[in-house]
Amino acid sequence: MLGAERYIFPGAGPPSLGQMMQIFEPFNFSVLDVENLRLHYARTLEHWLRRYEVNADKVLAMFDQEFVRAWRLYLAGSIATFKTGDMQLFQVVFTRAANNQIPWTREGLYQQQSSRRG
Repeated sequence: MLGAERYIFPGAGPPSLGQMMQIFEPFNFSVLDVENLRLHYARTLEHWLRRYEVNADKVLAMFDQEFVRAWRLYLAGSIATFKTGDMQLFQVVFTRAANNQIPWTREGLYQQQSSRRG
């Protein structure tokens, strides 16, 4: 994935769990749940790569072959790094520390979120 940081998403990358905690702790947030979504994201990237390949000719009509190869490599390389565990993607659910109106269990936490959406 050399070059992806330079050409695809300069300066971007999922933060580590430690980096995230450096944000939460000084502001006194209470972490309720942490989930590693790396395999979910690998699957998402697989879908994106498949759609990209179906439309590669359209992309080539807009950009050059180097661009097409770079994105193909980025997507395929990202899939590999998430599947091997070299890259992580965390979802962290948090609240203000003084908030005591929270579910007692992880299951309750996600049921509460589902009912808010519906």
